[in-house]
Amino acid sequence: MAQVASGPLPTARGVRRRSPPQRGCSEAPRRRGMQAYASMAGRFWGGGDAAESSSGHSSGEDEDAGQTQDSASDSESSSSRTSGSSSRTSSTSSNSGSESDEDEDAKLERKMLRWLIIPEHTPAARPPGRRRRPGAARNRNTVSDADSSATEPVDYTLEALVKEVAQTAQTRGRRGFDRREYARKLAALMPCAQRHGPRVQLYIWSSMVSADLDAAGGALVPMKSQLWSEAFDKVSAMLPLLEESYHELRGLGISETEIFEGQDAGTADPTCHARQQAFVISAAMKLDDELYKALQNTQDAYGFEYQEILSLSPQTLMLLKRMLGFLESTKQDQPLGMVALRFMEHLYYKPDALNKALYESIQDRVGDSEKASWCWPANSKVLMATLSRYVRATGQVRQLRKALLFQAYHLALHDLFHEAHDVLSLCNVQGQADKSESDIDMTILYHRVLAQMGLCAFRLGMTQVAYNCLRNLCMHGKARVLLAQGFSHSNLQDGTLELERAQRLRQLPLHMHISLDVLDSVHHLCTMLLEMPSLAMESLDPTNHRMTSRVLRTAIEKHDKLPCTGPPESAQDAVVVAAKALRWGDWQSACNAVEGLKLWDHIDVGCRERGQQVKAEIMRQMTVEALRAYVFSHASIYDAFDVERLVGMFALPAKTVRSVVSKMIAKEEVIACWDESSRCLLMQHVEPTPLQRLALKLADKGAQLHEGSVRLAGPLLTGRGLAERGLEGSSAGHADHPGAGRGGQQRFGKVALGFNDVRKGRGRAAAAASP
Repeated sequence: MAQVASGPLPTARGVRRRSPPQRGCSEAPRRRGMQAYASMAGRFWGGGDAAESSSGHSSGEDEDAGQTQDSASDSESSSSRTSGSSSRTSSTSSNSGSESDEDEDAKLERKMLRWLIIPEHTPAARPPGRRRRPGAARNRNTVSDADSSATEPVDYTLEALVKEVAQTAQTRGRRGFDRREYARKLAALMPCAQRHGPRVQLYIWSSMVSADLDAAGGALVPMKSQLWSEAFDKVSAMLPLLEESYHELRGLGISETEIFEGQDAGTADPTCHARQQAFVISAAMKLDDELYKALQNTQDAYGFEYQEILSLSPQTLMLLKRMLGFLESTKQDQPLGMVALRFMEHLYYKPDALNKALYESIQDRVGDSEKASWCWPANSKVLMATLSRYVRATGQVRQLRKALLFQAYHLALHDLFHEAHDVLSLCNVQGQADKSESDIDMTILYHRVLAQMGLCAFRLGMTQVAYNCLRNLCMHGKARVLLAQGFSHSNLQDGTLELERAQRLRQLPLHMHISLDVLDSVHHLCTMLLEMPSLAMESLDPTNHRMTSRVLRTAIEKHDKLPCTGPPESAQDAVVVAAKALRWGDWQSACNAVEGLKLWDHIDVGCRERGQQVKAEIMRQMTVEALRAYVFSHASIYDAFDVERLVGMFALPAKTVRSVVSKMIAKEEVIACWDESSRCLLMQHVEPTPLQRLALKLADKGAQLHEGSVRLAGPLLTGRGLAERGLEGSSAGHADHPGAGRGGQQRFGKVALGFNDVRKGRGRAAAAASP
């Protein structure tokens, strides 16, 4: 605001005052100037107009009398100052001005002083009730200076920097520990650490990752996904620094033995290469365990949360693959075996199609230099064998057994049954797994391998072998517990909290499960194909009591007792209906009963079209078994069977019919022979004597007793021990010989040989069959 009066004006409370009138000045010009000044001040304040400002002395006196109490107090203080200045003015003036004129000038000046306020001298507004403390501005300036000094990087020496990081790391675990503040302090030291090399940087990163891993939950509480991602990024940043540290030490002329064993081993230096490498590997394993725990404890396995956690597994796979490449180049056996075993754990249960898709998705994330290493090999068993060889180099027996089980599972998953059986036989893995009852995790993995081998044998058409692999898992309905895919409610009710907690920790995530419905369906079908010919054979020989599955026979008896039957509601009901039809040779009804099973769409997880091929093979086997059951059930009725009629009844080639019947004759299951043209099967009806029937019954009892004894002693004997004792045929139910003979069935065939010799009149009856 432009000032009207000229010359310097004394200030009071931020308000400029006009200088008093000088001696010898005329009153009329001075009064006109005062009125113009008052008019201009009124327009600025907005509280009056020019007419009011230019009114006479009487109007000024009236307006001054109508002010509020606060304004009056301000006026009194201003009038006191004005009166003082007026007195000084009157004392200095010598020849003009009366006392009344001075009073009017003082009132007009007080009015102008109320209107005129200069903004740059107005104090800042403060909240009511708050008073400015003395020295507040000085304290504020001090704090800002401290912050600026804290953010400024300090140039530490190497020893001072290590000591500073160690002192900061000692605050972990104390009361009031703030992980964010802890990470901020260590991150502020990183620019200085970059000037001292990669090992100090690794030390700082390891201190930050340790704090992140300390914030992880308990045994049943997984790590939060955001915290897991932060820790994973830090560990991923440490791996290039680890490689740089190794090359730096090699550039100094230090040998690999000195780096990993001589120079750094046992030293108190926290920045040594060996210690930081061990930390990186252990941190990667810990993050992988936390991810596995998160998958275990997710309630809704079909929800978005489970899918989001599962999408983090490729990141872990990328980290493990990079660590594997670094350890391969440095030729470190022990850490290489650990990382290779964890890498196998991510791959062994997935088919090649899924692993190939996973590798292709990772190729889109990595740079051009790593794309070549993320190509899934055409022969995956070579990759698994290479990783297993890395684990073997560690010399640790438990890790080797685990790697062999992984390899056997992967081979069985891809229909390589004989290779999987050979790998399983190495170092007697199955015998050790049976003995090591304390190592429940190894036993669960062994059961998973047996289940996958049973499915593999079923896909290949080896029904007897598939039944031998699955009988101990599925016979009593304990597959869910044995495969760690569910809880046993009886154990939970009778056990303690520790037992329940241990069972929960052993559960497998959903994406690693083997379908229990598929296992049950395969077991029922194999049982039906093996049991129905034996059941039909009882009509030919009443003393034949060979029983493959008591469960299936019990289910058939219950189904026969039902007053009315409807369509099958489950896979077991469908198999029971098919078994009843197959018993009398009705292969068409049996095939129709099992054609609608969901098994055929899930029998091969890697190729759904393979299910139709497996179904066609099982239908062919059912037709063959129907032919055998028909011959057994009608052998005592007919004197001869026409081959052409059998071909028409069972829709089988004539060559297949002759082959099946010839095998039955060779095994002495039926007493028959071919005619000269081989177009007719001639049956021979000879009844055994009572002594022969008793001999057969005794031989059957002895065979059952021998088989039970071998089964009980099986876990204590190796496959070589059984072979030396001549017990190969009795090991049908033992895991060492999943493809062995039929046990009691073969021995019964030897007994039947003596019985048939008597009927043919060529020899003596065998009173008992020696094993």
